Amino acid sequence: MDLKFEVNGNKFNVRSSCIIKNKTHDQVLLTNMRAIKSHDAFLLPGGRLEFMENSMQAIDREIQEELGLKLDFKLISIEENFDKENNFQMIEFVFYAEIESFDLIKNMDNGWDKFIIINICDIDNYDIRPKSVKNLIKLEEYEKIEHNNNYDWGK
Repeated sequence: MDLKFEVNGNKFNVRSSCIIKNKTHDQVLLTNMRAIKSHDAFLLPGGRLEFMENSMQAIDREIQEELGLKLDFKLISIEENFDKENNFQMIEFVFYAEIESFDLIKNMDNGWDKFIIINICDIDNYDIRPKSVKNLIKLEEYEKIEHNNNYDWGK
């Protein structure tokens, strides 16, 4: 059972996601944001925690389910995401992992999740939610755990 609930039109969930870069740190993997229909918006691969599952277990499970990959993860940020217009709040645990080559990914479109690989030098040309994740992707090293409050989730 996913760790999410809705009360009186207010929605809350908890998600684990991951910045997955190639070894040369010039490319990153993103996935489509299905909630945005009017244009292309992207977020980090991952998904909701299940009840009684911790954030590390969740990202490990999600990346194996979605991409068939077993990676080493490092927690780099906690993102608190708010969309007041849609009464939505989400806590997101962001991890970091490297992949030898994106050629290891067998299925970039499973009908539900569609993945893209972008060059990090072009990242400002993409709508990524939350926007603070762009800055995380641009970092070369992750020395401390970041904490961001974001009010741009649905915009």
